[in-house]
Amino acid sequence: MNVVMEWNETETHQQKSNISLGLYASIPPIFMIVGIPGNLVSMYIWSRRMPMTPGSTSLFLVAMCITDTYVLTHGCLRLWLLGLSKQLIDVRIRLGCRIPLLLFTFTTDLSSWIIILLCVERVISTRFPIRFKSICHLRNGLIALIGLVVCLMGINAHFLWTVQRKNNECVPVNAFSNFMYSWQFIDASIYSFIPLACILALNTCIIIRLRRTAKCVRTGNRVDKGTVKLHSVDIRGGFGVRAREQRSARLLRTVLCMVICHFTFTMPIVIYYLFDAHFCESQDEKSVYLHCDIVETVTTLLQLANHVTHFFIYSFTSTVFLSDLKKLIPQKCCLHKPHAGNRDRMPNEGTWNENQFGHIVTGNTAIDSSVNNNRSMR
Repeated sequence: MNVVMEWNETETHQQKSNISLGLYASIPPIFMIVGIPGNLVSMYIWSRRMPMTPGSTSLFLVAMCITDTYVLTHGCLRLWLLGLSKQLIDVRIRLGCRIPLLLFTFTTDLSSWIIILLCVERVISTRFPIRFKSICHLRNGLIALIGLVVCLMGINAHFLWTVQRKNNECVPVNAFSNFMYSWQFIDASIYSFIPLACILALNTCIIIRLRRTAKCVRTGNRVDKGTVKLHSVDIRGGFGVRAREQRSARLLRTVLCMVICHFTFTMPIVIYYLFDAHFCESQDEKSVYLHCDIVETVTTLLQLANHVTHFFIYSFTSTVFLSDLKKLIPQKCCLHKPHAGNRDRMPNEGTWNENQFGHIVTGNTAIDSSVNNNRSMR
């Protein structure tokens, strides 16, 4: 569910209000300036992480960065030009309607279903931790992603023959007008309702599994504190399991933040387009239309804002991403460079190097041993 539900919001209804045009002219460029570089940096970091990270998480996040970049480029550029030109320039109409509608709907749907793939991987990680690497191998993740792309592209391929450009508008073909009326409910299910149900079910499984594991650990500690637990067979194995659990918890935290942001920012536009015909199109009052126009503008911008947030989610919830991001930031300009003349005198003037400290420790040890020998002789 996205901007495509209104075939041409600049033509099929009244003209956009000045408030909406002002928002279109000012907000989308901010999204592009912040979101596109952030997504490109995220894509670079996660692509480097793919060979090193167990599972397919990095692959899915790279795909998410690609969809975010396209949605921001397509959606923000279109709205920005609409606002600047007072609705005279619509990139979607200039490009023939069909391909732009297909690609935009496909990429927004794909972003929702990539989150489902991430949740499925987290479920496998919690329920089958030993077999996780073999099940969620990078090759299997690539197969799942390709299968998802093919399915969603096939579902949205109808735009190639059900939509046409007519009188500077993107309108349904007459033979498919009834289908396109029903499509808004199908699109809402694919984009929001089905992913929401799947994600809730998957995260419920994760929470139940984590609580059960925590309960077993507490019960085992109460029964016999001297018994060696399974998760700490030896010191190295204990650290390995602990590190794996911490990594899984960090990834789960990132995925949950993505889920919350996704449905917080996209659910308003889904609800708006489902009830738009009942509350807005059937009303002739100018005040009602003005309110609906502003609501549509805000929900559209919120949908695009969702694709800006992922870079900040990675930065605040993933320590691995943040450490790689810091490595990309040049720090030489921030470091104080000592003067060349003082550089040679520093080890002898006010600083202790390792060799000097070692000599002092050795000397003190020798003095202590001689004192002890004298005491024993006395």
